[in-house]
Amino acid sequence: MNSMESAKFLTTLITNYTFNDNKIETYVPFILETITQHQLLSSKSESSREQQVALHKWCTRINSLLQSKVTNARWAGICFIKISLKQSGELFIQNLQSWATSLMVLLTKSEPTFILKEIITTLTELFNKTQNRPELQREITTQQLPRFNTFLIKLSGLNKELLPTILNALSHSVKNFPTIFRPVNEQTQKLCLNILLDGTYYYESELAKMAIECFTRIINFGGKLNMDYWKLTLLKLVGSLNNILDRLFDTIDEEKDMPKKLTGFEMPQVSEDYVVAFPILFSRFKCLSECLISLISLPTSLPVQIPVNQILDLLYRVYNIYDVSFVTNSKDKNEYYTLMLGIPSLLMNCNKILSAAILSIGEHLTRHLRVISSVLLKLLNNSKSRWLLRVSTYNLITLCMQKYGIGLTNSISSSTLLSFIIDDIEIIQKSQYDISNNTPVSTNNKKSSKKKESSQITNSDALVNSSGLIYLQADNDVQCSALEVLKILLQTCGASISSNKRLSLDNILLSRILSQNISSTYNSSKILLNEENVNMKLYECLLFSIISPSEYQPTILPHALRIFSAGQNSQSTQLQSFCSYALSICDLIYHSRLPPLERSSASTPITQQLEHTTVENISQHSYIENNDNSNMLVLEQSQKTFDIVPEEANTLIIEQNTVNKLEINIDKAITAEENNVLRGDNKSKPNIMEDGSKNNISIDDKVNMQKVELPQSTSLEMKKKRIRSPSPIGEKEELSKEDKEKDHDRVFKSLRMVDTNDDSDDDMEIPEIIMEGPDSEFEDNE
Repeated sequence: MNSMESAKFLTTLITNYTFNDNKIETYVPFILETITQHQLLSSKSESSREQQVALHKWCTRINSLLQSKVTNARWAGICFIKISLKQSGELFIQNLQSWATSLMVLLTKSEPTFILKEIITTLTELFNKTQNRPELQREITTQQLPRFNTFLIKLSGLNKELLPTILNALSHSVKNFPTIFRPVNEQTQKLCLNILLDGTYYYESELAKMAIECFTRIINFGGKLNMDYWKLTLLKLVGSLNNILDRLFDTIDEEKDMPKKLTGFEMPQVSEDYVVAFPILFSRFKCLSECLISLISLPTSLPVQIPVNQILDLLYRVYNIYDVSFVTNSKDKNEYYTLMLGIPSLLMNCNKILSAAILSIGEHLTRHLRVISSVLLKLLNNSKSRWLLRVSTYNLITLCMQKYGIGLTNSISSSTLLSFIIDDIEIIQKSQYDISNNTPVSTNNKKSSKKKESSQITNSDALVNSSGLIYLQADNDVQCSALEVLKILLQTCGASISSNKRLSLDNILLSRILSQNISSTYNSSKILLNEENVNMKLYECLLFSIISPSEYQPTILPHALRIFSAGQNSQSTQLQSFCSYALSICDLIYHSRLPPLERSSASTPITQQLEHTTVENISQHSYIENNDNSNMLVLEQSQKTFDIVPEEANTLIIEQNTVNKLEINIDKAITAEENNVLRGDNKSKPNIMEDGSKNNISIDDKVNMQKVELPQSTSLEMKKKRIRSPSPIGEKEELSKEDKEKDHDRVFKSLRMVDTNDDSDDDMEIPEIIMEGPDSEFEDNE
């Protein structure tokens, strides 16, 4: 869209929909959507005169709406400022002073809550856009932002509904302008702590999240930022959490050797009645835990020191509390049972703290892996009926395995961990019922009572699941998290799992996946709706089981191939894509591939290249026989790059090279037998195979490119051995008719010759060489 059309569209919007203050709120969604779709306020290209006039009308109309007496019109003007800031940088620079002044005036007035929220968010965005502009920051932000922060602190005590919006604006202010924020640093910190320690706000509420974020940014980016101040604040948080546990664990006989107590933040007193106090204490513990997690997770502008030992002591104190803990005799047991109600939530928050510590501290926790592994197994053992805690524990185990790998698997008992995983993902057999008698099948021969028992089935529900296979009553989230741990465990140390456990795991994976074919017969519709995620995890574990096979049992690769092939026809597109990926992995396992071979350069000697010549390359060499008496053999290289040659082809090349040195015409099938040998005369025997001779030609010698000259009077008649060699590609030597007839006669004559001297076989025998390739013209005529 050019500037002319954009100016016309913007003028049309202003004229038709913005001049009626009483109805403008009904047109605001349409105006904002139209401006967003057409980018009417954007100034990427050079603006024309018409567009400048339209933008001027737009800004003038916004200022008029901000001063309107109608509340909805003022709200519309604030919305138009926000979209102008997003689309146009020129409008932001030109109108920053006027818009900031007008919004600050509206903030001091008694406006409705929804207008105050829009004013605070718009002013926050205005000041944030001046962060990298020193001139605007000096002229506007330095003058307006301190007033804005002070008024927000004042407004926080007047309107509780605005607290999330106020804390969000203060957190941006302390992060982007820490020096300007310094006068209200302590007041904001106190405001955040009052919210976190109140105990009446849920830790996942918007207000608690904003208070945690604001408090963390004050500590990380505030004006007093230094390493000692950051560590002192973190120790205060740990001390406050320990103080909360002191009141909660008052009924439990804890260990006497407790660590030194740390000072914490001042907290409001709670009631002595545990019924009233425990919910407040649990809420405080959750909020301060989230604050601790945020503090060690978010980045800081300076390097800081994390008190690892104090954090771990806090976590171990909670992990040591379980259902069979000793109760103090002087305390009420009802208070102990009330405490046990909130222990799972405390354990889940400790898992979050440990996860944040693992991500932040990293390898510095390696020396604590043995203790951490025992804690994880203890949590799995005590959370069989607590699904949320079990999911949290599995997620923590997954994080530890991803972070520490084989180090954690060596510390943790893999057999015990696999036992917990198998219990959560296995399939159990449903008891079969005798439909005719409507009673469970029993091995006892006693007659059943005629009286109907309450446990008997009185309808046809037993026919619903004809296969008798149902899933263990575990939550789908538990199964997904357990399968995720299994996948990481197979990837990390799959080959070192014991044979019995590995066999059980493979059987469970195959049976679970194959049982999906009859999933339509399940009685629970919940399983049908939520089974897709579990099914995906099963396929992933099957793939990792193939990648890390066991050394002591057969692989399940053939079964997996059929399963992945069938999975490509699944209704789930995610499962289809994964099965295609898994089949490519299986193909790599079935058909191993070598890495790319390095090609030889042009400067490589010909003797080294021939050692890497393939059978196909042999047929591409041309052999040219000269007409002179020297009978020189010329070898032309028709290809400069070679590949690895099999051992058989290499042997054939060497044998052929030996024949070439003896001046044998390889295009003709010949028979040879030395006449002197037949007469028993060894003096005229050619000196080519004699042991100890200097001219002896070994089979393992390389090709000699020099001429090999033999006396013309030497006529070799070798034993009847037939040598076949491929004809050169590209050109063939045409024999005359007389030569063909002579060669034909020599062949039939050699067939009638009889070898009578067996003693000279070892001296004169030439090995038979049969090479792949087309026969010569002589053999065709034969």
